[in-house]
Amino acid sequence: MSMSTTPPSGFRDFLPQTQAARAKAIEAVSRVYRSFGFSEIGTTCVEELGVLLGKAGAENEKLIFKILKRGEKLELSQGTDELADLGLRFELTLSLARYYVRHQSVLPHPFKVFNMGPVWRAERAQKGRYREFWQCDVDMIGSDHWGCEIEVIQAMVSAYQELGLGCPTVLVNDRTLIAAVFDAAAVPAEKRVEAMILLDKLDKLPEDRVLADMTALVGPEAAKSIRERIVSAEGDPERLKSIAPQALAKLDRILKALAGVFGERDKFKLAPSLMRGLDYYTGPVFEFKFPGLAGSVGGGGRYDGLIGKFSGRSVPACGGSIGLERLMLLLESKQAASAGGPQVCVTVFAEELRERSLKCATVLRKAGFSVDVYPGARPLRDQFKYADARGAAFAVVLGPDEAASGKVKVKDLKSGQEWLEDEGSAARALRSRLA
Repeated sequence: MSMSTTPPSGFRDFLPQTQAARAKAIEAVSRVYRSFGFSEIGTTCVEELGVLLGKAGAENEKLIFKILKRGEKLELSQGTDELADLGLRFELTLSLARYYVRHQSVLPHPFKVFNMGPVWRAERAQKGRYREFWQCDVDMIGSDHWGCEIEVIQAMVSAYQELGLGCPTVLVNDRTLIAAVFDAAAVPAEKRVEAMILLDKLDKLPEDRVLADMTALVGPEAAKSIRERIVSAEGDPERLKSIAPQALAKLDRILKALAGVFGERDKFKLAPSLMRGLDYYTGPVFEFKFPGLAGSVGGGGRYDGLIGKFSGRSVPACGGSIGLERLMLLLESKQAASAGGPQVCVTVFAEELRERSLKCATVLRKAGFSVDVYPGARPLRDQFKYADARGAAFAVVLGPDEAASGKVKVKDLKSGQEWLEDEGSAARALRSRLA
């Protein structure tokens, strides 16, 4: 009986073209993060369960892929409630917090860092939501200044622009503002997390349904107070000034600074109902949205209390994450992802000319081209078909006549046009036609 070759639900294989487009996007985001002075690190995919539990919210912790104890440890665990001691990370910030506490003695202060890689969540797989996906995080640790939020958001917006997506709509809020609204409405402490989850649904569900659920949770008077301050404040932030002046002043500075940097005032907006799902956020939070795509393509916020849970010492921090899977949906819809194949395919006219073809390919690679040399021995028409299937822009032919005269024949695979070039000037000629 043959074995199934389908990946598990929520996991995917990537064909070369798709993988090349993903790699190009990751390289672009990395390049932008570095240009802002952030240093890249790497963290383990597997963490102790103690690192993952009790710090990001119960809903997120239900999604952990746990790893069974092994050998004697597993035998000793029989009959106990917990047979696992490790888990796959479900986001990168917890790993960063652990990493920072372990290595802080050799890290600069403040620490500007970015981290990219796969994460895993044991949730129901559906279109656009996978059990394995990539995050591209950027963080600043060790400073409580509002300028950190500016730089993190600026780096992330610049990454979208580098990829040809333009400036997203940036929604900004502050967790302390929400706490002040709940204080004013006398929402009991034990109901606040659920109330925040309801508010976060305002951009996904009809307003009257959310408010009905809020009324059932906290009562009509409290729900009315929340509605007046949160929902109405979307268009009139002055309604919040009396209860959260400091939070509003900070958000106003952040929004004005970003609008000034990018020259797009309408793209940066206060969103009083924005929550973000992770429990560790303590101050400003933000999300990025693009038209035509439901939900956010990235987000983040300030998490001043998280690192202290590992070290026992308060360390301010803020950061954000770009979701690669949703980013790729945008790139595909805008046809911004490249084909991912080589730019040039060098043919092999005959085996006695293979070494000459390899030397030609080496010269082109040193000039910055991605180059494939045909691996077999087939007629030129088959090699041209291969080059076209790989998505190459040009094929280069080096036959006996060309070799004798120090020239190469170049074929534009899109137009079919052919011409001769001196070997020494071929790279320059190809570069001008690709420009």
